[in-house]
Amino acid sequence: MKGEGYILIVEDSHTQAKQLEAILKQLGYHIRIAYSGQEALSILEKQKPVIVISDILMPEMDGYQFCKLIKSNDNLKDVAVILLTQLSDPKEIIRGLECGADDFIVKPYNEEFLLARIHTTLALKTKQDIASKLVSILIVEDSPTQAEQLKYLLEDKGYAVMVAADGKEGLAIAKKFKPTIIISDIVMPVMDGYEFAQKIKTDKELHNTPIILITALTDRKDASRKASVVADGYFTKPYDDKYLLSKIEALLTLSTQSEEMYSKGLEVKFAGDRYVINSGRRQILNFLLSTYENAVQQNSDLILMHRELQLLNEQLEERVIERTKQLRASEANFRALADNASDGIVINVGSGGNVVYANRRIADMTGFAVEELLNTSIKDYTAPDKFPNDIKLYRQMMEGMPYLNQHETAIVHKNGNVIPVEITASKTLWHDQPAIIVIIRDITERKRRGEELIRTDKLESLSILAGGIAHDFNNLLAGIVGNISVARSLVNTEDKIYTLLADLEKASLKAKNLTLQLLTFAKGGAPIKQTASVAGFIRDSAAFALSGSNVKCDFSIAEDLWPVEVDAGQMTQVIHNLIINAKQAMHKGGTIKVSAKNTTVNAENNLPIKDGKYIKITIQDTGVGISEKHISKIFDPYFTTKEGGSGLGLSTSYSIIKNHGGFIAVESAVGIGTTFTVHLPASQKEFIPKKDVEEQLIPGKGRILVMDDEAFVRDVAGRMLTKLGYEVDFARNGDEAIGLYKKSKDSGYPFDAVIIDLTIPGGMGGKETIQKLLEIDPDVKAIVSSGYSDDAIMSDYRKYSFSGVIAKPYRIEELSKTVHMVLSETGKLI
Repeated sequence: MKGEGYILIVEDSHTQAKQLEAILKQLGYHIRIAYSGQEALSILEKQKPVIVISDILMPEMDGYQFCKLIKSNDNLKDVAVILLTQLSDPKEIIRGLECGADDFIVKPYNEEFLLARIHTTLALKTKQDIASKLVSILIVEDSPTQAEQLKYLLEDKGYAVMVAADGKEGLAIAKKFKPTIIISDIVMPVMDGYEFAQKIKTDKELHNTPIILITALTDRKDASRKASVVADGYFTKPYDDKYLLSKIEALLTLSTQSEEMYSKGLEVKFAGDRYVINSGRRQILNFLLSTYENAVQQNSDLILMHRELQLLNEQLEERVIERTKQLRASEANFRALADNASDGIVINVGSGGNVVYANRRIADMTGFAVEELLNTSIKDYTAPDKFPNDIKLYRQMMEGMPYLNQHETAIVHKNGNVIPVEITASKTLWHDQPAIIVIIRDITERKRRGEELIRTDKLESLSILAGGIAHDFNNLLAGIVGNISVARSLVNTEDKIYTLLADLEKASLKAKNLTLQLLTFAKGGAPIKQTASVAGFIRDSAAFALSGSNVKCDFSIAEDLWPVEVDAGQMTQVIHNLIINAKQAMHKGGTIKVSAKNTTVNAENNLPIKDGKYIKITIQDTGVGISEKHISKIFDPYFTTKEGGSGLGLSTSYSIIKNHGGFIAVESAVGIGTTFTVHLPASQKEFIPKKDVEEQLIPGKGRILVMDDEAFVRDVAGRMLTKLGYEVDFARNGDEAIGLYKKSKDSGYPFDAVIIDLTIPGGMGGKETIQKLLEIDPDVKAIVSSGYSDDAIMSDYRKYSFSGVIAKPYRIEELSKTVHMVLSETGKLI
């Protein structure tokens, strides 16, 4: 910044105010704008500017009144005021000077001229003391541009230069600093050049100071008056720089020489007026010669300027014709591009945002015809709750204030639907009117995908905690369920204790089902999939969920449904949760419509899943429905509107479907009902239904190594394996298991199988251990066991070189079946 503070512009025309602001920014000051005198006074009360530039013709309070109020205020009277007007009457200029204005500029003005005038006004306020200079020249000139040009010329020759804006200021500077020579304009406000020169020549201390008068006037009558004020030189504008410098040097040389003066002066008459010329002969000759030289020079300059103006006028006419053609072509191109744009485009003018242009896309988005939109304003197509903020931003843009040119808002369709949109706005001109062009993009789909990502992030944030809890809980259940199943196998089925143990085992297994919801959140917890048909578990889960209620199901399930690869337990949980949710919404009872059919998904469906074949499951109720403010949150963990609800049912269902590569969506209307839609990828594998076989213990023989970090898990596994007829040894981690396995193999008495826990805190887990065992024995037979599914190992165990899998907690029947299967496949069964 060139200086601190700010420049205040007072202009009722917004366009001219902004143009003036753009020019004044070059001075390096902050710019503030007031659109009336009253608004400007409010700003001045808070902080004084370095300068005020005010229009004269304004409503309520004109520039003269405004300037008088500033100059009559003790706190503000030292603030420089420049008045602007389009009037050219000299009386208006006099009125401006009478009100105390520091300068007066007539519109239209040249940019360089304006900057020079303001720069000079600012410079006068910070004038430095230059009295110590050996040769000082005082320039008295009310035109800042001409004063600066002359100042630059003289300073370039090594002279010290002072500048005054009128005769009164020039006289004060002359008395204080005693300049070597004075160059003064004639036509100036406050005190003109004639009066100023007279006062200099009658001052005892200044009467010997040479004075050169400069003016643009060429009237002969005026020339006589110049002679009467004893000027030492006279030039008409424009003047030759070299001649002016030579004249100054001559005057400096002669300034110390005395010259004979007429004692009474020479009386002459010109054009009926009487004048007394008191100048010396040398002064008169210099005056007359300079007048003649400048007249000749001025005539030559006028001829040259006339020729240049003719040439410029011809060029201007050609440019106007060419520019008109370009503008017509530009508008045609704009309409061609805008009418075919994929985003809505509107152009607004006026304080209310009246629409003067609308393209076809915004007509499609709002349901209005383009002709209808041209009779509307911002208020007619903006959502009511968004309108106050949008109209505020619009007016800020129109007034040139800082604004956010891109933001989200909402528009209203003709049918009343609210559409979320993103708008990008910028200021422009439309047929010479200030306008705002607005690009409107429908972000409905983007918002939906964003909500989907947020929901996924929420589920993933719980995954680590959920997986850890599930793992520890299942380890505890492993000890409980395992010991119960061993105890149950030791008693007679007719004994009362057998029944108690069986009931206890069932209760423990129900506790295992509680961990399924937590396991669904576990990071990398892939479902253990098998090829299945959805028809069976849809009917079974729905019937179980509605047992004893006043709600029934109406099934519509296609007979030719494609098979799917799913975790039957998890998928049963999804259907159960959705049916329970529908039942609770139908307080007065009713019918839930459940359908399943084959479908194909492609880009036209606009679903966030891969293209391909899917099974589409639809569950539709006629309940109370879900409000608009809640529908985007129903899949969030722990969100519920039901008293005593956990908020895990729908979020668990969402996670299960996502882990199966599918998608779940919801549509609802309050008082009408809710519809859940599930898409599950179809499988290419053939589904062969299995017959139910009563589970029983399968005894065996051989050596088994059990690796687990929990002592009670090792103990119960040992009891079950011993009960089945196996010899058992134990390891707490991978290092111990590798050592025992190698020692056993080297002794010639190897282990037939190894049961390996997947996760060992602080030690080597199952994934690393199996790789080390394979180095010792490529034929090692290992069964992976865990309290939860980590990555894909539990669901795709063979890929990681395991021969079998068993999830905690497990019963003795499950353990006997798994060990028997692994040993049977390897030929080690004895």
